[in-house]
Amino acid sequence: MQTLIPVNSAPRWRAPLSVVFGALVVTGVQAADLPEVTVTAPSVKTIGRDATGTPIRQITATARIRYSPIMLTTYSGRALLQDKVVEVARGLCRKVDSFAVGALGDEGTCVEQAVAGAKVQIAAAIARQKAS
Repeated sequence: MQTLIPVNSAPRWRAPLSVVFGALVVTGVQAADLPEVTVTAPSVKTIGRDATGTPIRQITATARIRYSPIMLTTYSGRALLQDKVVEVARGLCRKVDSFAVGALGDEGTCVEQAVAGAKVQIAAAIARQKAS
């Protein structure tokens, strides 16, 4: 069985493929340049001992959230970013607590501290966005 391929079909495919390839390259460059928010949760690490011999621990868990600057221009975009920060903070706090069971105490406090640090970064990004 023979399949005939029209001669003029090759140029028709080249243009769309080159456009798709170019779009992928541009998208890759833009993704690398996206700003990010760093979420840091208090964690557990033994850094010494107190007078009774009980270990003093401190650990830091960190995650970076990349976002599009366009998100900062609308209330819904800001809310989505804030929701993502809370979700990531919860995950970090649970992960830390799984390494040192009960060392963090209240998960809610851990999440609040992690979110507070990220809120400062988001507010600064919004201020930069408005200034430009």
